[in-house]
Amino acid sequence: MDAEAEVTVMASRLPLRRHRSIPRFMLWTLRIRRQLAASPGLVGYALDAQPMGKRFWTVSAWLGRPELQRFDRADPHRSAVTDIGPLMDRSTFVMWTTRASDLPVGWDEVRRRIGEARAAQAGGAAEAGGGPPIGDDR
Repeated sequence: MDAEAEVTVMASRLPLRRHRSIPRFMLWTLRIRRQLAASPGLVGYALDAQPMGKRFWTVSAWLGRPELQRFDRADPHRSAVTDIGPLMDRSTFVMWTTRASDLPVGWDEVRRRIGEARAAQAGGAAEAGGGPPIGDDR
């Protein structure tokens, strides 16, 4: 990939309501990792699991939004959202573009951007359910 190519980055903060939901969440995570590995347009991805805090952070980079949206709407990701959505507290999703040469995105950057989004959400309307779907720029 050309170092100057523009890529789409999506990051998420996924908090669970209860510790007992972690095994189910992790089972879906394994399935989704296999899906990611086979997804056209994926540049890279990472998961930072903090099970004691019931928080999971993700970051992925894509050739573009259409590739990310295809992943989001396909199984097993689509089924996971339906199945574990009710087990989640309010999730936060952020997207931005960057140059391929700026990858990988560090966890400090992910947390900074998500923190800014959460602060903006606190000042606006509360999200319903587990947060907006990919492609929803709320």
